[in-house]
Amino acid sequence: MQLPNTAVIELTALCNHKCFFCCCPWEYSVEKPNKELSIREWKKAIQLYRFYGVSHLTFTGGEAVLRKDLPELIHFTYSLGCSIGVVTNGYAVTDDLLEIFRKFDVLLSISVPGIETYHANTGVDNLENVLNLFRKCKEIGVKTVANIAVSKSNFYELYENISYPIIAGADYILLNRFLPGGRGMKYTDKLLSIDEINEMLNIAEEILNKSGLNGHIGTELPYCIIKEPGKYKRLQVASTCGAAKGFFVTDPEGNVKTCNHSPNILCKWNEVSSLESNRYWTIFTERTYYPKMCEGCKHTDICDGGCREAANVANGAVNANDPCFGVI
Repeated sequence: MQLPNTAVIELTALCNHKCFFCCCPWEYSVEKPNKELSIREWKKAIQLYRFYGVSHLTFTGGEAVLRKDLPELIHFTYSLGCSIGVVTNGYAVTDDLLEIFRKFDVLLSISVPGIETYHANTGVDNLENVLNLFRKCKEIGVKTVANIAVSKSNFYELYENISYPIIAGADYILLNRFLPGGRGMKYTDKLLSIDEINEMLNIAEEILNKSGLNGHIGTELPYCIIKEPGKYKRLQVASTCGAAKGFFVTDPEGNVKTCNHSPNILCKWNEVSSLESNRYWTIFTERTYYPKMCEGCKHTDICDGGCREAANVANGAVNANDPCFGVI
C-alpha cells in the first residue's frame, strides 16, 4: 500500500484566534481533543508515513506554532528527506522560528482573512503583524503563501485582501471559499453564491496578472458552475478532490481522516496499512461519490461535483450536493 504524497499534520487543537470560518471538526463537537500525541509519537507517525510513500508534510492545527516542539519536528522531518509546509495565523511566529523556517526551506502559509474585516473574522487585531511577517519573510528568503478564506463577510474587499499580502511580499496566493464545518457550521449564511464564486475567480486572475504571480483555489469547484473555465491562466482552478489521493490528515490525537473538513475517523496513525480496505477511504480513492445531480454529466473525468467532505458535513452524505448548491 502507498499513502498519498502529502500528509497534513494537525499538531494541536489549541489556537490563539477565533475565526468564524474555522473548519476544524472539534470546533463543532462537544468533545474536544484532550490528549495530543507526544513528540515521540509524532516522530513515529512521520517515520511510518515516510515508509508508505509520503514526501511532503504540512504542519497545521489549531495553530501549529503553539507546539513548542515544532522546530524539533521540522528538523526530524527534514532529516527524512521530506519537504515541509507550515500553516499559521502568524500571531505567535517569532524571529527564531523564521530562522528555522529559512534553514529547513519551509513553505509558510499565512492566513489573511480580511483587511478591514480582519478583527471581525478572527477576533484578534493581527493584520499589521501579518503583513509585517510577509515583509520579513521576503527579506530573509522564506517562501510564503497568502491563505485567504473568502466569504460574504470579506467579499466586498477581496481586491484589497489579495493585493495587500502581495505588496507586502507574498510569493503565492491560495483562495479558499468558506465552507460549512467546525465553527463555520453556525455561519452558513456567509457562504458565497455561485455568482460570487465566479467574481472571486475573476478578481484573483486580474490581480495575479498584474503582479506576475500565481495562485490556486484550495477547494475544488463543480465544473458546471465555472462560467469561463478557459479564462484562468495565473489562477489554477481544479474540480477534482485530492482527499485520500493527493493528501490525507492526522488530527491532534493521531486519528487519520481523508480531509481536514472531515469529522470521520478512519483509523489511528499506526494502523494506516488498514486504509486500503477501509470502505470510507476507498469511496474517495475510487471516486464512487458522485451526487445524483451529476449522473450523465460528460465532465466526470475532470470533476467530482465539488467538495465531497463539505457536502457530507453540510448535507449529510458524501454523495450529496456541494454547499454552493444550497445547505439543507
